[in-house]
Amino acid sequence: MGHTPGSANEFGGALEIDDGTNARTEAPPPGPIGLDAPSGGGTSAAGVGDRILGFARRKRGSRVGNGECFTFADTALSNAGAKSASDYGTVTPDADYVWGSSVSLTDLQAGDVIQMRDYRYDREVVVENPDGSGSTDTDFQERPHHTAVVESVDGSGAVTVLEQNAPKGSVVRRSQLFFKDSDTTAGRRKTKIKVQGTFWFYRPQGK
Repeated sequence: MGHTPGSANEFGGALEIDDGTNARTEAPPPGPIGLDAPSGGGTSAAGVGDRILGFARRKRGSRVGNGECFTFADTALSNAGAKSASDYGTVTPDADYVWGSSVSLTDLQAGDVIQMRDYRYDREVVVENPDGSGSTDTDFQERPHHTAVVESVDGSGAVTVLEQNAPKGSVVRRSQLFFKDSDTTAGRRKTKIKVQGTFWFYRPQGK
């Protein structure tokens, strides 16, 4: 099927968006983070984002609709008076949904929506002790076909999201994901993060 260019990903390549489709299904687990805050009003993009975030936070610990990640995002945008994926193309079970205007990772903000395809991050943490001993811990998260709402942008490619059906069957929960490779050192602790897959960042628009 044909594709139209989307926003650029963090690896420098152009992202692609399916012409008349947009769909999502499942994904795995992450770790908790964040805090709750009231939603805002107004008809601006910021006001729409505030309402989306307010709805998403209120649903933490609950199942929205049929439990799919798409349904959670779709309901959040609809309740906020924003255009949803069906306004940008035909919604099918295995499409890459469009949720608004494309934005970059550097412009990402709370209330935006992330669409993921074959997403995965791998994290390695190495701790070196003064006596020469040390330890290495690794973990990873995968989102094969997934949609999530941004709660906060944490810096260095880290983003806290609210999501449903990650892992499959889970209620709305808070997770931290990474969208940029990084190597950081804090004292004797070195952390390396490697990101794979394709992802799109969207700023929802009012109807």
